Amino acid sequence: MPTTFIGLSLYVIGVDRIESEVNKTHQLRLAHVTKQMEEELAGMEVRLSQWSFNPTFGEKLRNVDYSDNYSFTRELLQTLLVMQETNPLIEEVYLFIDNNRAMISSSRGVNYIAEGEQDFLTSYASIMKTDSRLFWTKSLPIPGLNSNNQSLKTDFKYSLVHKLPRDGVNSYGAIIVRLNTAKMSAYFQEFAEDGISLLMDDGGDWLIRESSVSENRRQLQDQIHDNVLKRWPNKEQDTFLTTLDRTKFSVSYSTFHRLGTDWIFMTASDISKLSGPVVLMSRLIILVNVIALATAILLAWLASRKIYKPIGQLIGAIFKDKSDRGSGHEDELKLIEKEWLNLTRESHNLQIRVEEQLPTLRESFMLQLVQGRLYYATEEELRSKIAFYGWETEHKQFTVLVVQLLGLTNAGGKFNEEDEQLVTFAAANIVEELTRLHLQQCYVVNFQDLSVGIIIGLPSGLPRSSVKKELTMLSQEMITTLNHILKLGVTVCMGQVSEELSRIPELLDEARHTLRFRNLREANQVVDMDDEVVQGNYTFRYPFELERDLIHAIRLGQPQEALAKAEEFVAELASTADVEHFMQQALAQLIGNINNTLLQAGFHVYSFHEGRNLYEEVMELRQTDEMLKWLQSTIVTPYVSEMNQTHHAQLKQTVEKVVRLVEEKYMTDLSLEECADHLGVGVSTLSKTFKQVKGIGYVDYVTKVRVDVSKKLLIETDLKISEIAEKVGYQHSWFNRVFKKSEGVTPTQYRESHQ
Repeated sequence: MPTTFIGLSLYVIGVDRIESEVNKTHQLRLAHVTKQMEEELAGMEVRLSQWSFNPTFGEKLRNVDYSDNYSFTRELLQTLLVMQETNPLIEEVYLFIDNNRAMISSSRGVNYIAEGEQDFLTSYASIMKTDSRLFWTKSLPIPGLNSNNQSLKTDFKYSLVHKLPRDGVNSYGAIIVRLNTAKMSAYFQEFAEDGISLLMDDGGDWLIRESSVSENRRQLQDQIHDNVLKRWPNKEQDTFLTTLDRTKFSVSYSTFHRLGTDWIFMTASDISKLSGPVVLMSRLIILVNVIALATAILLAWLASRKIYKPIGQLIGAIFKDKSDRGSGHEDELKLIEKEWLNLTRESHNLQIRVEEQLPTLRESFMLQLVQGRLYYATEEELRSKIAFYGWETEHKQFTVLVVQLLGLTNAGGKFNEEDEQLVTFAAANIVEELTRLHLQQCYVVNFQDLSVGIIIGLPSGLPRSSVKKELTMLSQEMITTLNHILKLGVTVCMGQVSEELSRIPELLDEARHTLRFRNLREANQVVDMDDEVVQGNYTFRYPFELERDLIHAIRLGQPQEALAKAEEFVAELASTADVEHFMQQALAQLIGNINNTLLQAGFHVYSFHEGRNLYEEVMELRQTDEMLKWLQSTIVTPYVSEMNQTHHAQLKQTVEKVVRLVEEKYMTDLSLEECADHLGVGVSTLSKTFKQVKGIGYVDYVTKVRVDVSKKLLIETDLKISEIAEKVGYQHSWFNRVFKKSEGVTPTQYRESHQ
């Protein structure tokens, strides 16, 4: 009977519990993937909005001639290519200009929508009339791709559009980002594993679905599509079960809210593979026990007459009088069976509950103890509770070990930064196995950050020297084993020994803090908190010269020089300061000095980090190579890039002022020195900047302006050649030479050829 009950419970409750847990797991994973994709798309929208401020997409696009302005066109195409490479989900970035119907992309160059392509003109005219500046639009075609295919097969149905200008009223164009359906599908399929991953919009149109599938799988997709559309208006996120051909599937869906449109991501997996073995086993248990029960009943009926007399004697011996048998009308065998089954069932249930709950309760208690949440409990209460969970507390002293793993990204390519929790989990298991081989009472804490804590209980009478010797041997064995298996550097800190269990959180915090004073020159080491002095160079020299050179390179916008100086700074610091904590303090000092210098120069450094606490991040860096990589990627590269962009815009404004001066005073002897004095810049700097921006030198540009004006006067007026020469700032003879050198003919010949 108990086994039959277990089989029924397994069939009824087990299958339902499996389905419930699968649904819950799918919903959690779905929410995680949905959040990741929303962050990915939101980041894409933010970056597109930021790109709209790029001067390349300025008012010049209204009337620019792309064939004549080769350098501008090349810069525009390079900008579109950079935008395309910022996100792997982007298929192509296009720029549409309304007044000349130009469609520009990095791969196809400049194309124009023909007058006969009315569908394209209508589609793009509609987006230019839209009130929103940034929005998603559906099925927007790209002209000029192929005569048979007017839109790419790999393109996503929705395109992200940002109208230009960003803050203007009269829009003259739009930036269009098209996504790659295959890459989007691959992104979601990683979540689905061997299931189905689908995406549609709130109108029910498919955005991502499996194309080359069997008819049965297509029916499943359509069934999921219809069920989700019925549920979605009431619940934007849900999990439910659906059945097709006696196969049960767990279906989960969630909703993306994207700037005026909703996308529904759905996934389905076959849960029959999980519940099938449970159903089979439960049915088999029920069948076997039914047969056994029927056989027992038959045998009992046949043997009852022969065995009843001995049983009666047994009952008489058990129950001394009639009142002990209850009512006196119950069968003695049933009474014994009933009492026995009740006691067995209760004992079994209690044992199961205790066995199930005890590890969870012990784990919860130890975590609360480590985190310091049991501060309100007395020492006696803590010892009583930990004794309940199997620890001996009489005549015990306590200590801690903290194991820190180092060089995750340098482990011969074996791990990367995303494997931090996985590596910590593996290390915690290895440490626990080694510790239990040497010590009877220990508890391992996984801090999930490449560090593992160990709480140890030892006999009180054991001398401190013996304790330290035993822990040192254990620490060395941990270092050797972790080196061999994980190929990582290991530092072990031995905490102080205390008679008080309540000091465990304090001992762990002190040990973790002491790890900051480890020697950077040693890949593996054991640090003892009982040492009077932490080994290290307290008098290291701060490299002020390299700091000054690094800040100078950043201010000048020199990326290679700045990266090289950053590497020299960290190397110099590492050669003199061999303690991790001192390296972190010096790096924090450098960051503060860089920010202070750039702030004084009017550079808004804090806008880059969006609330990130740089000093906390510095304190999490353990290795010199990690510090260098973080410094170069977080500080040097972004700052140099911004300085270059700001410097380029300032140079362009300076050149435009020179151009306006030349156009106003071309008839005078306006020298480059006068322009430099007027603008307050150096002559050499202005000369280089002018040629860099305009493509020709200052003198050649003045000559070009004068010749252009003289050509206009030759055609439109009857002035003498000498008079025209004087008006454009030349003597007559010199004017003839300059004009002929520029146009290939004399002024007189030029006038005659245009009459």
